[in-house]
Amino acid sequence: MSSPHSHHRVKFLWGWGMVLVISLLVSLLYHQGGLQRMEWITYDSRMKLFREDVAAHPDIAVILIDEATLQAMNPLVGRWPWPRAVYAELMEFLAMGEPRAIIFDILFSEYQREADVPPGQPGFNDESFALATRHFGNIYHAFQILHEAEDEAGQHQLYRPVPSEFSQRFAFQTTGDHRDMEPSGNHFILPFAELYRGARGAGVVNIDADPDGIYRRTPLYFAYDDQFYLPLSLAALSHDSTLELGIGADGVTVASETLSQQRDRFFLPNYYGSFNAFSMGGIFASYQAILHGDFASVLIDPAEFHDKYVFIGSSAIGLQDVKATPLSHNTPGVFIHASVASNVLDNDYLTTPPMAVTFVLIFAMAGVSIASILYLPRFSLQFMLPAGIIILYGMTAVWQFGNQLVLDMVSPVTSGILAWLGGFAYLTFTEGRDKRKVRRMLSQYVSPAILSEVVDKYDSIATADVGTDENLTILFSDIRSFTSISEKLQADQVVDLLNIYLKDMCDVIFEYQGTLDKFIGDAIMAFWGAPIRIENHADRGVCAAIAMYRRLAEVNQRLQEKGYPPIAIGIGLHTGNVILGNIGSEKKLDYTVIGDNVNLASRTEGLTKQYGCPVLFTENTYHALSLPVPCAQVDLVRVKGKVKPIAMYRPLAAPDDPAEVLQQAHETAALAAAAFDAYLHRRWQEAIDLFEQIPEHLSITMMLERCRSYAHQEPPDSWDGVHTMETK
Repeated sequence: MSSPHSHHRVKFLWGWGMVLVISLLVSLLYHQGGLQRMEWITYDSRMKLFREDVAAHPDIAVILIDEATLQAMNPLVGRWPWPRAVYAELMEFLAMGEPRAIIFDILFSEYQREADVPPGQPGFNDESFALATRHFGNIYHAFQILHEAEDEAGQHQLYRPVPSEFSQRFAFQTTGDHRDMEPSGNHFILPFAELYRGARGAGVVNIDADPDGIYRRTPLYFAYDDQFYLPLSLAALSHDSTLELGIGADGVTVASETLSQQRDRFFLPNYYGSFNAFSMGGIFASYQAILHGDFASVLIDPAEFHDKYVFIGSSAIGLQDVKATPLSHNTPGVFIHASVASNVLDNDYLTTPPMAVTFVLIFAMAGVSIASILYLPRFSLQFMLPAGIIILYGMTAVWQFGNQLVLDMVSPVTSGILAWLGGFAYLTFTEGRDKRKVRRMLSQYVSPAILSEVVDKYDSIATADVGTDENLTILFSDIRSFTSISEKLQADQVVDLLNIYLKDMCDVIFEYQGTLDKFIGDAIMAFWGAPIRIENHADRGVCAAIAMYRRLAEVNQRLQEKGYPPIAIGIGLHTGNVILGNIGSEKKLDYTVIGDNVNLASRTEGLTKQYGCPVLFTENTYHALSLPVPCAQVDLVRVKGKVKPIAMYRPLAAPDDPAEVLQQAHETAALAAAAFDAYLHRRWQEAIDLFEQIPEHLSITMMLERCRSYAHQEPPDSWDGVHTMETK
């Protein structure tokens, strides 16, 4: 063990050291993406919890080319890909409902082959599709900006400039200086020229999945050839003047406010569990019914699409546009674009705090866990508080996701758990070792219950490897005339007698939570106030002394049963500052106390026989009592070797005695106090009258004789009422 200050300092340094090391380790893992996959799992779980039942904005509609549509259309137009004139008919049907925009999440980058049409020339289907696109004027088409390796495409295909007629029409005008923006790719794939020339807008459709194959992020703009292009999700919205869509220095803005983006400039789509979705097969069946005037067979009214943003994509597995998202592993890719558009229309954004917030949380979780384990006194609190805080943070992160705030869960929780484990490891290898040392050292001095409390309250004990100054109550007890008793008994009988006596006396000391210092032959030395520091050590010491004296009757009964003579004891107590330490050599150490106040306690025990008091204690102990123990002053003495006099008291009853006993004892105490006051003021006859009212006792007889002597012959003027002891 060490001193309390050094112990706390070492604990503080170790604690902060563990907090810093764990925080740095977890922060490094977090920054390098070492915990990202686990974070994605929690992110997906939160998304499912809060978003599976949320519907997209009512102004968003989706038309899906599903498996049923492919089967229904096969007899009419053949296998996929369909003749592109079909899309002209689709636009004609939708135009009846006057949608705000028709957005194709299908890439039409090459001319469709037709008989009698030379390669590189548009045929009837492409011309019909392009003409319809130009005619309706609210059509948006898809294109791609890709990053390709040079060995996958010819060098002449990479870093080509975008055709000026395309960039002039579809590049988005920005504010701020973006010259240092890294290009989003080195290659592009555009719709065929006749198609994009008639389109109202065009948007980028390629999105990269995270390394685990889940689509959680999408760029909000793409940079190529010093120009910026919007994703398909925002292309149509860019023409809505009420949204005031723009690209500023900090990212995409809506109504002059920066759209919430992830730290790496990617947007987190806040996915929806349901869309206002329609099957392409139902659309074409309704279109044919309208053409034939069979309005009763119309499955889908074109008015369903009035003033809506209509996204067109595929959900059929064979068309290879099914993506894995946090909500489902079979999500149509068009739903991703529709979700982003709905987020903008609904102002339904997920926000992520700066990375600094996560670093602070990592540090805070480690700090709270370490502090709880190192400074809370009980194991249950050490165990439960960090666990509770970790669980509470996890619940907070889940709850905040419902409020559109995405807090990192795994990194702070990992930090808290590692600190939790590290704190317990520290306790096991450091404080656990010290507690085992305390247990070994004190097991012979205190009761098992006190020993357990000492170990539990290790930080508050009076340590002993180095001397400490402690205020204690010290007790000495001795068997009177033990030498003459032992001379009459055999050696084994002496040992047996002592064992019977000492066992009961030690039981009483331990019962009152005392510390057994040592046996000195037939004498016992004990103290209260260490190793556990307590304020009422005087109460416990005096009550223990009274109980020891009363237990003596039982001891004598057992001794008489064995044929041993009865014994009498004297018990002396004193309260004061002493030096507490583990004193001795490397081979033998004693947890003990030394100092003048220890000697005074021993002298007090020596006075018990002279005054006929089985229990005697000094004025220091008397004034330290907080319990209502009735006491009578015995004398004012100057013990041998001391200059300063000290008052001696004897207890008249225990504080838990019956009320009538206590009442009589308090009356006796009052008489004794008045008598002694008269004695000190030389009112001899008054003192004699008062002492005579007190029940007979050797100390009272001595005081009566002294008062009568002084009444007969006055003491000198220098007399101060102190009785000087000439022997120990």
